[in-house]
Amino acid sequence: MALFENNPWSPPARMVMRRIPFDRDAEMLRPARARRLLHDAGFRTSTPPTYLFFLPNSLRRVRGIEPSLRRVPLGAQYLVIGRRP
Repeated sequence: MALFENNPWSPPARMVMRRIPFDRDAEMLRPARARRLLHDAGFRTSTPPTYLFFLPNSLRRVRGIEPSLRRVPLGAQYLVIGRRP
């Protein structure tokens, strides 16, 4: 199970969600809560969240550094992987 979520610790993600009517009242899940939900559904999460989308399009030339930031909890989204035992 792959769970992608907007990162509540990312100021750009919060700003975008405030501006989009569809997302304005949405509540972002913290990574620990997402992991608990997967666990409660019978999945195991053995790796920490992977954070994604750090740099805006204007800095696309340096996006090659983003993989090295995947453990820094400031990306606009994160990914949690759950596996069935």
